[in-house]
Amino acid sequence: MLPTKREGAGGASGGGGRFEPLPGVVVAGKYRVERPLGEGGMGIVVAATHLGLEQHVAIKFLLPEAARNKIAVERFLREARVAAMVKSEYVARVHDVGTLDDGVPYIVMEHLDGSDLGKLIGRSGALPVPETSEIALQACEALAEVHAAGIVHRDLKPSNLFVTRRADGSPVVKLLDFGISKLTIGAQDSSPDPGLTATTTIMGSPSYMSPEQLKSTKEVDPRTDVWSLGAVLFEALSGKQAFAGDSVPQVCAMIASEKPASLSHLRPGLPADLVRAIEGCLEKDPDKRISLVNLAAVLARTAPQRARPLLERIEATLGTQATRPRADTSPRDLPVLPLATADQARSEWPQPIRKKRRSSRLKLLALFSLVVAGLASAGLYAKRVGIGTVRGELVGATSAVASAASVAASAANVAASAVNVAASAVASSIPAIPVPSSVSAVFDESSPEPDAGEPPEDAGAHAASKPAVAKPHTVKPRHPKPVHHKR
Repeated sequence: MLPTKREGAGGASGGGGRFEPLPGVVVAGKYRVERPLGEGGMGIVVAATHLGLEQHVAIKFLLPEAARNKIAVERFLREARVAAMVKSEYVARVHDVGTLDDGVPYIVMEHLDGSDLGKLIGRSGALPVPETSEIALQACEALAEVHAAGIVHRDLKPSNLFVTRRADGSPVVKLLDFGISKLTIGAQDSSPDPGLTATTTIMGSPSYMSPEQLKSTKEVDPRTDVWSLGAVLFEALSGKQAFAGDSVPQVCAMIASEKPASLSHLRPGLPADLVRAIEGCLEKDPDKRISLVNLAAVLARTAPQRARPLLERIEATLGTQATRPRADTSPRDLPVLPLATADQARSEWPQPIRKKRRSSRLKLLALFSLVVAGLASAGLYAKRVGIGTVRGELVGATSAVASAASVAASAANVAASAVNVAASAVASSIPAIPVPSSVSAVFDESSPEPDAGEPPEDAGAHAASKPAVAKPHTVKPRHPKPVHHKR
């Protein structure tokens, strides 16, 4: 039997006095009791040292009065088994479990320095938003691991969230007390879910219980833990309980039918999305309640930078992605560009391009006209003709070149004139092919052909005074006529 100090009538071991293991006592041959840490309605916790490892641990004993209740014993041992199933940095680790010779069960857990969240709120009142968000985000990570293992905690409250500190002063939360947790289908624990007792400790704390848990504790799912976490957040940010009454029935009635006080009125200046998320946690209809991962996403935006990677771990654990906020694309957030004036519209962009394109076309057409004129000249000289014919052909070529130059000067008639010159050149260079009427009309305006055998009179003066147009070749090829020179 474990030596203890009992204060009660007669000091009898079976009396209703206080159970407290004495310092220096060795439990299970390896844990030396150091000092008491705390006591609840069902058990007591002491600090101890592992003799072989020199490791500080905490031992939780079930009180002898509760140890006589089989259901209480089952719940106590269940707490150890369930806590050992969860592998999370933010769940208190269980090292060992056993029973003393007198039948008192105990659990050996990791030793924690700090205080639970309830005491922290009681001392400081409303907590800062970043610290509260970081603590709640760590609690979300712990619940994600718990829910992934098929467990519903069912007793989440400030006193079951123990806050310790790292070396840099940042908070670390530890989820405690799985005594009334529920294992859903597929969980590794095959033991039956013990029935509820009349004690408030076994049932849980009504102020943090969801409406569906008040109706039926057995028919709840992980969404009831989201409600409880929302109630904890409400209290941590406002310093007041979301549902507080003079009696348990009054609190239960408020939870079932009334909305909590406005958090933004109790503490003005809170981030609007954080307020909406907490209101979503306290939604009475479980189907309309915010999900754990979406709650974690909101907390990640208000928590310190060091805590934000927890969101990815929660998403990976639950196998779901948080709903990302949509980017605000309202006109007030878009850059405002100055409207272009009429002068700018004419001068800044389209005008130079049109001018550049027009200049390029004119250059190409002028080059094309010169090439066509050269081809026409080459065609005229391709045949062996007499001197008179050569002179006429030269005059025609000169006229064609002049016509091409005038076409290049007038942009509106460039295309049509180029086609006419090209057609005239091709027709004059190919014999026995009728010349198009549009081209032959040009040659009809030339002077009448002299009679046969008559030398041309005043040929030089006529050529000097009026440019002669080259006559087109007829269907029958002409032979050169003899030229007689007068002495």
